[in-house]
Amino acid sequence: MTQVPADKVERSRPRELRDTREAGAGVVIPEEHGQLFRRLFVDEGEPKNYGSHAAAGRSAAAEIGMIETLAEQLAPRIHGASQWPLEATLYLPRLGRIQARIRREHNTWNVELDAEHDTTTRWLNGVLQRCEDRIAQAVGEPVSLHLVHLERT
Repeated sequence: MTQVPADKVERSRPRELRDTREAGAGVVIPEEHGQLFRRLFVDEGEPKNYGSHAAAGRSAAAEIGMIETLAEQLAPRIHGASQWPLEATLYLPRLGRIQARIRREHNTWNVELDAEHDTTTRWLNGVLQRCEDRIAQAVGEPVSLHLVHLERT
């Protein structure tokens, strides 16, 4: 072991500085990465002039995933509720919160959906029948979905 004199103060060595800048024009990004980025991060409210894939709208797989998420959130609440009408707040990624009011009428589950964002209401309107079918499958009984359109000021 090496002995260090008591009067000598040991200083920490300065850290080596790394270049954290991104490389400039010499970097080539594969087109697939750009397409993936556009699909993941283009908001529904933004104009879709980024390319043919973005202009095509939400992919079928993402749409099916959202419908599945909606059904997975509603079905257990319908089965587990003891008081009616049931009011619940659902959350869908990228679409926001949806207020649901659920009642039982004439052997059918009546579900009213009120989305927080207008873009979500438009999306729900386009997939309403598929959502209704998927929720009915999950619940095992007929379901009737309705969209509530409230004037927002």
